[in-house]
Amino acid sequence: MKRLQWIGYVVSYERMYAKHESTIAELARIYEKRNIDVLLLKGYGLSLDWPIPNHRAVGDLDMYNFGKWKEADSVVEEVNSIKVDNGHEHHTIFSFHGVPVENHYDFINTKAHRDAPVIESRLKSLAKRENCKVIDVQGAKIYLPSADFNAIFLMRHMGQHFAGEHLNLRQVLDWGFFVRAHHEKVNWNETIDFLKEVGLYTFFNQINAICVDYLGFAEDAFPAIERRKELETRILADILHPEFPAEKPSKGLWKILTFKLQRWWHNRWKHPLVYREWLLPMFLTLLWSHLRRYKTIKD
Repeated sequence: MKRLQWIGYVVSYERMYAKHESTIAELARIYEKRNIDVLLLKGYGLSLDWPIPNHRAVGDLDMYNFGKWKEADSVVEEVNSIKVDNGHEHHTIFSFHGVPVENHYDFINTKAHRDAPVIESRLKSLAKRENCKVIDVQGAKIYLPSADFNAIFLMRHMGQHFAGEHLNLRQVLDWGFFVRAHHEKVNWNETIDFLKEVGLYTFFNQINAICVDYLGFAEDAFPAIERRKELETRILADILHPEFPAEKPSKGLWKILTFKLQRWWHNRWKHPLVYREWLLPMFLTLLWSHLRRYKTIKD
């Protein structure tokens, strides 16, 4: 019975992946007619590093248009009569053939944490076209980020999920397969110096340790790992069985606020591993960012 369930999951993943791939290609072709390029983030690009790409589960389609996000959103609104949601930080949202699309104008939320503008500036400098790789997806030209970009972006993205919500095993596997495929292309000296500067270095080391100690990746693909075994074990345990397991309420402003405050407080041990700022200033910055876009409180 279990084997049949696995087969069912694999078939489902393959179908979803095929739809995701065709959606990427169609959307990119629409943009190409208006001289708008597409840089894919996470998702499909990372799947290409997996042993069997279409066995990686896909979700949202995250993209960046090299500064032309307003034009890109206007195209889907005008050509495809699609409503674009502008009520979120660092990206807009719309649905294309049933696939949720996040169209980024910034790579991370620059309002929520004080170190974010420094990271965003670094990512923007690494995301120039000349640093990217070009691939063909069903006849459409797609850009993928450089290895140096992904080494910073993926680690920050994992850190945000870990500290703010929940880091899942697929995201750690994405990192492991990325490092295995591209470790020789990453300038690790510069990357590590930057991760130290923004406070991600300890988290970076423990994620690398988990990849080697528990997920079967070869240690020589990673930079020298500075293990903190107790912390490594706790992070892995939280990935597999979150210490704060409650689910966010689907409605009710007060219920959602109470849940988010409880989750933030319970996860306070994670914050120093991801952000280089004190708890109170962090809380005030987060609060102010939500007040500026009050609808994001329910996100």
